[in-house]
Parts: sequence; C-alpha cells; structure tokens
Amino acid sequence: MNLLRPALVITALLLAGCASTPSAAPSERDALALASRADASNFIVVAVANEPGQRPAFAGSTSRGYSGGDGYVVSDGARRTMHALAGRYHLQPVAAWPIPLLRLHCAVFALPAGATRAAVLQQLQSDGRVALAEPLQDYSVRSAQADPYVAVQSGNEHMDISGAHRISRGRGVRIALIDTGLASDHPDLRGRINVQRNFVDGDARRFQLDRHGTAIAGVIAANADNGVGIAGVAPEAQLLALKACWQLQEGRDEARCNSFTLAQALASAVDLKANIINLSLSGPPDPLLEALAERAMSEGIIIVGPNGDGPSFPGSLRNVLGVGRSEDPAADPDVLQAPGREVLTLAPGGRYDFSSGSSISTGEITGVTALLLARKAGLDARRVHTLLHDATDTVTTAAGPSRTVNACRALAELVGVNDCAK
Repeated sequence: MNLLRPALVITALLLAGCASTPSAAPSERDALALASRADASNFIVVAVANEPGQRPAFAGSTSRGYSGGDGYVVSDGARRTMHALAGRYHLQPVAAWPIPLLRLHCAVFALPAGATRAAVLQQLQSDGRVALAEPLQDYSVRSAQADPYVAVQSGNEHMDISGAHRISRGRGVRIALIDTGLASDHPDLRGRINVQRNFVDGDARRFQLDRHGTAIAGVIAANADNGVGIAGVAPEAQLLALKACWQLQEGRDEARCNSFTLAQALASAVDLKANIINLSLSGPPDPLLEALAERAMSEGIIIVGPNGDGPSFPGSLRNVLGVGRSEDPAADPDVLQAPGREVLTLAPGGRYDFSSGSSISTGEITGVTALLLARKAGLDARRVHTLLHDATDTVTTAAGPSRTVNACRALAELVGVNDCAK
C-alpha cells in the first residue's frame, strides 16, 4: 500500500486555504482516516504561530483543518508559513488543524521519499518559523483481555461503591472519555452520553461497535437501579464520547491513537467544559499533547490516566492522577490503585463481558473522582489524590492481597459523615 496516497487525495483541500462546506465528503473523510491510521513513522507534526482575528470554532467541528463561515480561524500568515515550510523541506501535507487554545496552527506532513525523520525534524526545529516539530506518535489503550449482574461486580464491592452511592452518584459531572467510539445505544448507557464526536473518521456504525470505549464507559457510568446489567461507579455522570482511537481488530479491545487525533480530542474536551478527562491509554511523551493537557488542568479539569513505566503521556505529567491495577505491585506509593482483572462491564450489541487492564482501573478512579466532584465542585487534583490515597485499603482476593481505593471512605472524609461498612 502506498502510504502517501491519502495525503495526495486531500492535500489540495487541507492546505489550499479555500473556504469549504461544514462536512467533508465521504471520500475526503476516508482519506483522512487512512492517513491517521498509517504507519506513524512516515509522518511528522509541525506547528506555527497562529493569530486569527476571527472567533475560534469548536475543535474538531469538521473532519478537516479549515471550515467555512464563522469557523474559519487560520490566519493568512500561518497558512503562508505552513505552505512555505512544505515547499522548503519537500513535505507532503496530510491534514491540518488550528488549535485556538494554544494559538497554534498544526499540520501533519508525510516525509519525502528517502528522508529520515530525525534529520527532517532537526532541520525544522532549527527553523525560526516553526513553533513545534515532533514525530507523529502512537498511543495504545491499556487493556488485556439490584441490577442482575451487580452481584458479580467484585471490583465495586472491594471499592465499596454501594456505600459510596448513598453519598453521591456523580450527578452532573461531565467526563470526557477520550478513547475509541462506544455503543451509546447500549441499554445501560441510555441517558448517559451527552456528546459524541469522532476525530478518526466519519463511520457512525463503526463508532457504535468499538469495544474499548464501550467497556470504559460502562465501568464509569453504566446506569444503576434500572433492572438491567451492571451499575457504573458514577451512574449519574454525563459522558462526552470523543473518539480519538481506532479498534485494531474486530472483536478485540486493542486500539491505537496518535498525536493528531488525541490533540483534537483534548482541545474539544476543554471547549466542552469537561470536569474530568479519562485517558485510558499510554505512549511516549509528546510536547503538543502535554501543552494541551497542561492547558486543560490550568482550567480546573482533572485528568486521569494509567501510571506509565518510565516517561510517558499522560502518566508522567504533574498533577495527572496516575492509576495502576490493584492486582499489580505499585512501585510508586503515589499511584492510585483499583481493580483491573476480569471486571464485568459493557460490550457492543447490548452485551456484557469481562475486561482487564489498567484502562479499566483508570475508568474506576475516574468514576470515584466524579463522585467527589458531585459533592464538592472545584476540587483540584491534589485534593482528590489525597482523599483517594488516604482511603486506600488492603483487600484479600483470590489472587492474594491487593490495594484498592475505598470510594465510600473517601466520600465520607470529604463530606464529614461516617456511613461506610469498611
């Protein structure tokens, strides 16, 4: 397969600077999707300063970088600079997108034939017109393969979620789930999905069939007391479903994202005024994603993600709530732990299945954080971490002793009650 073909299909559209209709034609969306999913080693991300005079549009309001009418926010100077850089370094434009939050205009470029990525990046990083130049990097979700099923939700039992629900159910808390798509039509998610946006492609059917996002959504916010299935940790929270990752194989949880799709989703989460961002994924440090995450946290948004092994995004960022599985030893005492082995959750098609991995644990900690925010809006990440860290118990499971956050005790400490069984 020619990896540059998607770039050739959409080059004229993305970087010509012409006004366009609000929605992309199917062939354009398909080309962008192919480019997003191609081998990341063939692509780089470049950003230049952008000082548009117009009102910013919502991030990801179209599948392309330039939208017509009021949403057209790329300055002439940024557009000219990007075009000049493409010509100077023989780069093939693939996709472009303004980031009003950072006053930057970003583009994904395919490398010229025969060029090494390191050499091209070195040249760009020394060019005074360039604000940022980095590899397009891959990120992977962290998986391993009196509602009727509540009795088998042992993870919720270990975290005393039933006790926590006497104090809070997460009502009104807005959680941005940056992941794959999810089955918003699942009976246990009815009324829970407030927003759906797709930064990968235009395939609405595929969005509904994605497994990983469905599993995490169920852990966080599956409806309680509806006579169906399971109960989520925060069953009255609102989910903002932002698809930035694509499922790699039918019927399996493994999924991948990249710098470009994640950047769009992070900016969208800020635009949508999320209270929490759940990132059940991990990958290398990334300056663009780190800048967006820092901006989100500066606006009071709490980010929850798996604790990484060594430098990683998002786990290495200061004030991100780093999470590990209860079943795994935590080398860092600051890591918050929650059950992550064979946790019953949702699957597409109105089904239920068991899922494992620190992705699941991350969703559980996100849910508990929502319970806290519903009782006291404006809590910052440090206070949440302290409450959860101090309410960590050692529990005995079939696999041996493990540590897990006790949601009820954390809430009891916050509101000053003593209403927990443990």
